[in-house]
Amino acid sequence: MKQSILLIILTIVASVAASAAPVGVIPQPAGWHSGHGVAEVPPVVTIAAGDKQLREAATVAAGQMAATGIEARVAGRGKAWVQVTASPTLGAEQYRLTVRPEGVTVEAGDAAGAFYALHTLRQLLLASQGGTVECCTIDDAPRFGYRGLMLDVSRYFIPMEEVKRIVDIASMLKISRLHLHLTDDNGWRMEIKRYPQLTTVGAWRVARDEIFPGRMNQREGEQATVGGYYTQRELRELVKYAGARYIEVIPEIEMPAHAIAAIASYPTLACPVVEKPVSVLPGIGGKDAAIVMCAGNDHTFGFIENVLDEVMSVFPSQYIHIGGDEASKEHWNRCPQCQERIAAERLADSEELQGYFMDRVNRYLQSKGRKAIGWDEVTYGNPKEDIVVMGWQGMGANAVNFAAKSGRRFVMTPARKLYFIRYQGPQWFEPFTYFGDNTLADVHGYEPVQPDWSEAVESQLWGVQASLWTEFCHTPEDVEYLLFPRLLAFADMAWRPKGSASWSHFERSLDTWLPVLDSMGVTCAASMWNLYHKAREAKGKVRLALSCIRDDVEVRYTTDGTEPEAAASALYTDTLTIAQTSTVRAATFAQGKRKGEVLTLNFGVNKATGCRVTGNGATNALEYVLTNGLRGSNRCSDSEWAGWHNQTAEMTVDLGKEQEISKITLGTLANSTLCVAAPAVVCAYTSTDGCNFALLRSVALDKETRFAREARIIDVSIEPDSVTTARYVKFVAVNSGSVPAGYAREGSPTWLYFDELIIE
Repeated sequence: MKQSILLIILTIVASVAASAAPVGVIPQPAGWHSGHGVAEVPPVVTIAAGDKQLREAATVAAGQMAATGIEARVAGRGKAWVQVTASPTLGAEQYRLTVRPEGVTVEAGDAAGAFYALHTLRQLLLASQGGTVECCTIDDAPRFGYRGLMLDVSRYFIPMEEVKRIVDIASMLKISRLHLHLTDDNGWRMEIKRYPQLTTVGAWRVARDEIFPGRMNQREGEQATVGGYYTQRELRELVKYAGARYIEVIPEIEMPAHAIAAIASYPTLACPVVEKPVSVLPGIGGKDAAIVMCAGNDHTFGFIENVLDEVMSVFPSQYIHIGGDEASKEHWNRCPQCQERIAAERLADSEELQGYFMDRVNRYLQSKGRKAIGWDEVTYGNPKEDIVVMGWQGMGANAVNFAAKSGRRFVMTPARKLYFIRYQGPQWFEPFTYFGDNTLADVHGYEPVQPDWSEAVESQLWGVQASLWTEFCHTPEDVEYLLFPRLLAFADMAWRPKGSASWSHFERSLDTWLPVLDSMGVTCAASMWNLYHKAREAKGKVRLALSCIRDDVEVRYTTDGTEPEAAASALYTDTLTIAQTSTVRAATFAQGKRKGEVLTLNFGVNKATGCRVTGNGATNALEYVLTNGLRGSNRCSDSEWAGWHNQTAEMTVDLGKEQEISKITLGTLANSTLCVAAPAVVCAYTSTDGCNFALLRSVALDKETRFAREARIIDVSIEPDSVTTARYVKFVAVNSGSVPAGYAREGSPTWLYFDELIIE
């Protein structure tokens, strides 16, 4: 009760505290009050702690202080500049930090609270100037108990030293959980002594140079050489290392899907209708990804229980994550054993069979005094046992709805906001990955509790998690690039009181953190300084808007192709009008220095530029993408492509008046690894009235062109036999259908993407 009362008080003062809170402290403290005067910072920060647990917390924190440039040591129980004591009036993870001219006092509800307080102090000292720190009192507590980071060590085997390094930084940011995704189709990463083939076979995949979705499966006789695993001793050391930094490690053993590494090691785990040999998948795996553990075979559950016994012997966490996501029912529907199970248990179908599967595993965990967490698909089979649901699909609505119906706890890790595999800035400058953007500002501004939630549902929200999937990571530097600085924005969001977000305050605090990360050798993305653009048609011209998620920068630009400079180039203040072929180059500047990459936009003006387009696709994209004078990159998600999924595309451009047409070009994209195929046929029609259209010409593309294995921009050009006069030009592009056999994404339906529409 005392903890909830304190949180209510801190929430009330949060809006005031946020505006006055000291710059440089991430996450933002819940409550802050200015004192009188300043405290002189001694050359060596000495810390005295009241009991053994507090001294242990202080010892680890002092070491981290030293690693970030502050000389600190624990002085025992004697006189010290920092005095740390336990307070029975404060709850778990809470603290009160008071800076006075004569020194610093820390009152903490527990050792974790003391640890967090010392890291707040560390940041105050780093942000201070001239060897003094302003006197103040900080009353602080986290909004959420579960502040998690998920590391996918299956798709890319992250070396243990890098995992510990990430744990170290995460602890400085007051993150409380490390969720280790230890198993998947692409590798089994934990030593299980009873099942040695999980690591001799399941931990290794074949080498492939292609990007993750384009990797072909292992061929017969091919050696698997890429991967690795952690010994139980290494994982116990990690648990101890993280625990000393007040991070609980939660292991995940995926089931019944995403289990190809286990099935490749022990093929009897699959349904008997699976007749082909199964190997660890180097990528998405095509149809092999549909192979899951057999739910009708008791041998499967014996295997799982034996594995979990060893997992629980290594990880003392209260919770064990048992996966449950993206389970295909294809083989269950054909498996006689699974169908017998459905009948024997009086289940409705294979979806309820998954509910049975997860409940059975969950009951075993409960019999051992543990609890289960699962991805939000565990709700599909109406599980009867209590389970914490992680909402990941879209904005996590499925987990919210399940919580509302069942009264169970849940954690939010929505892909659209907290999946760090997504781009963190304008894609023109980013390493290749999937999907759209989750920028630093997106992560920082995320509010998990939506206006339509009931108070009961809000009370069931345990916390939030940032999830890093590693399909496109090849080195520890790749991992860090995707994590930082977004992990700082996540930490701020996960800790601060509801309604207290301040982007401008976070920007300034982040700027004090960036040199610290740099001094630690952390690979940190600079994406926040880069420019987004949006070019729209505007009555025969193009209107260009530039933006940056940083609101404290200047944008300078040129239109003659020269490099933008801090003082000599024009200051961008409002939308630009583009009426002729030109090159716009722009970048962000602060304190007279260029901060971001130079955005180069080559505008090509033709008869269709700035003209309105209508069609059966996404109208908002059609309005500005196809005729804005800009060509898209080879990434279909870079905001310059209009897309149609699994259907024929139609688009009509209105030239405004009748014009002579000698050539028409339609840019399209082929990349079968992302299920993007060029059209099978493109037909062009012309009209003078917009109602009656005549076929100008059709062009067919061959299979090899349409299903290119690497991203290719393909211009489909149509030239009439003689000059044609028309006001309207219509295109009909026929979808190429599913990816054919022999390709990595065999059988998957395809997208059509188009940009730019050029009429000469």
